Amino acid sequence: MRRVIIIDRFGYKRAYLCTDDMTDDEAEQGIPQTPPDLDLIEWEEVKKNLNNLLVDRGIFTLADVYKAQNVISSASKSVLKNRIVNLYKNREAKSHE
Repeated sequence: MRRVIIIDRFGYKRAYLCTDDMTDDEAEQGIPQTPPDLDLIEWEEVKKNLNNLLVDRGIFTLADVYKAQNVISSASKSVLKNRIVNLYKNREAKSHE
């Protein structure tokens, strides 16, 4: 088996496991390999939490960003990482039901 990645009509990359004798054009007939549905994340909650973290850490201007360059990365990671991991965990749990 091999993994074939295509870009769908909406611009999303999609991966499929295909047999070695399948052509790339037949990829969608393979086994889909997808991350969890990111639409399940409460994006308004993410925006609110990120805003609050940036305020708490005093990041208001570009100069603030330059002074504390790791803050944007760490704030983004802290707001998103657990949500994304939980999507994977929930999908895994549902597949074992």
